[in-house]
Amino acid sequence: MAASTAASPGSNDPYDVFINHCGTDSKKTLASHLYHRIFSAERLRVFLDKQELPVGHEFPPEIKEAIRTASVHVAIFSPGYAESEWCLNELLYMLESGAPIIPVFYHVKPADLRWTHSNDGVYSKALRKMEEKKTYDSETEEQKPRYYSTTIQKWREALSTVANITGLDLQETCNG
Repeated sequence: MAASTAASPGSNDPYDVFINHCGTDSKKTLASHLYHRIFSAERLRVFLDKQELPVGHEFPPEIKEAIRTASVHVAIFSPGYAESEWCLNELLYMLESGAPIIPVFYHVKPADLRWTHSNDGVYSKALRKMEEKKTYDSETEEQKPRYYSTTIQKWREALSTVANITGLDLQETCNG
C-alpha cells in the first residue's frame, strides 16, 4: 500500500490532491516526483494511480471517486496527454467537480491546449486522430466512429478552459 493512503482503498476519505497525467510521458518522472514531494513535505493524501490503485481494484470507479473527493487537482499536460481517452475524461471529471485545477505544462505550451481546431500543434493533431478512429459495430456490421463528435468537442472545450488558468510552464520556469 502507498505511503500516503491513510485509509483502505475504496474508502470515502477525501484526497487532498489528485494528479492527472499521461503515464507514458510522465508517470516515472514528473508525476512520481510530484507525488512523493507533496506527500513527504506536507503529509497530504495524494492520488497517483500507480501508487493508490491496488491490484484487483476497479480502475474507473476508484479514479472517479478520487477526483470527486480531491480538494485540488494537478493536471500535467504533456505531448501524449491528448492521445489518451483516460486523461481527457479525467479532465472533464475534474472540471465537473468544481475543485481548483493547477495546470502544469510539461513539454507543451498553453497554446497547444487552446488551439485544437486550427493549427498543427500536438493536441490538434491528437484530437484529429481521435476523430478518425473507427470501431466495429456488431449490430450493423459496419465501421463507425470510435468517439462521438460531441465527446471530442467536450474534450476541446475542457482543454481550452484549463489553458486559460494560470499554471506552471516548466519550459520557462525550469529551462525545459
